[in-house]
Amino acid sequence: MKLESRMKFILFTMIFALVADLCAWYLHTGWIGAAIITLLLNLMLLFYIIKYRDSLLGRLYLFALIVGFGELPTDYLAVAIQQTLVYAADEPFIWKSPFYMPFSWAAVLTQLGYLAWWMIQKWGLGTATLLTGILGAINLPTYEFIAKQAGFWYYQNAWMIFFDSTPVYVIVGEFLLTLSIPLIIQQVQKCKLSWIVFWSGIESILIFLSTITAYHFFS
Repeated sequence: MKLESRMKFILFTMIFALVADLCAWYLHTGWIGAAIITLLLNLMLLFYIIKYRDSLLGRLYLFALIVGFGELPTDYLAVAIQQTLVYAADEPFIWKSPFYMPFSWAAVLTQLGYLAWWMIQKWGLGTATLLTGILGAINLPTYEFIAKQAGFWYYQNAWMIFFDSTPVYVIVGEFLLTLSIPLIIQQVQKCKLSWIVFWSGIESILIFLSTITAYHFFS
């Protein structure tokens, strides 16, 4: 599989997600729109992985999906303990998270994981680590703003920026948690499948710790 072909596909899914989210904002679809967008993104990724037998994206998707479920305690922390994150009360839940949230993480982390892998090939681990962290931090406010306007979720009781839509601690936390992705992706691409569960667990723990640290200093 040519690098350029895979990159074009990943960029297409990212553009699709942005356009779909903007449509959801315009229509104010609420959680139903978020669930549909998440379903379509996951179907696109799985179709590509199966059609082209793309083992790299397959590994990244498996890693990302497990992390999606491993992130549920972090959502619980934000919703029930810190009380900064609010989801619509009428949607189906897994614990304190919308039922689609693990699959939303699966799509986003597959995209980000591939970009991190691509940057490692181009510029090495150090540069890829820094750029992945910056990408995570600057990409987040746009999506949090759209999420609030579309009725997916919103934040409260925190130091907010970007039209009162994004907590500073979430941006800092996103930067911290994405710093580890390039190094972990290097392991995921070559380890035994059983070890992907281990690395997914490590990333899930880092997400939790990053959120606690960022909240402590920037809430």
